[in-house]
Amino acid sequence: MGHIYYCDMKKFEHLYEECVFLLPEKRRQKAERIINKNEALLSATTGLMMKKVLGVTEDSMLSYGEHGKPFLEQGPFFSISHSRQFSVLAVSENEIGIDIEMHQSPSERLLDRCFSEEEAAFAKLSTENFLRIWTAKEAVLKLFGTGFSYS
Repeated sequence: MGHIYYCDMKKFEHLYEECVFLLPEKRRQKAERIINKNEALLSATTGLMMKKVLGVTEDSMLSYGEHGKPFLEQGPFFSISHSRQFSVLAVSENEIGIDIEMHQSPSERLLDRCFSEEEAAFAKLSTENFLRIWTAKEAVLKLFGTGFSYS
């Protein structure tokens, strides 16, 4: 059985400095390098969720797959995602992938690059259809740990 945790980072905007201070060193440095403050706060809140839920208090506790997917050597399995103002963390006893996207219409370039003809036709019918396919694809790629390096 798995669990999904989410964070509305808008509730933490005024606490950015405190949030960053509580992160392990590499995660803190990553957040501080991000120029866009919204993206920096998303990175920080995601790191705080990993600390609170998974107990990640040291950078050395995380290992990384060939394509950069973080994991814990002794489990549990987890997957993270964020979009605009929300971060999510999925935790499971088995491999897992999750994706979150804010409501947006697809671009033609994205549809051409990442969707089959049938998927693109379905996605063009509505934003909900597009998001249904897109988040499923991203979650599966995160499950595999390959990202878009997977064909």
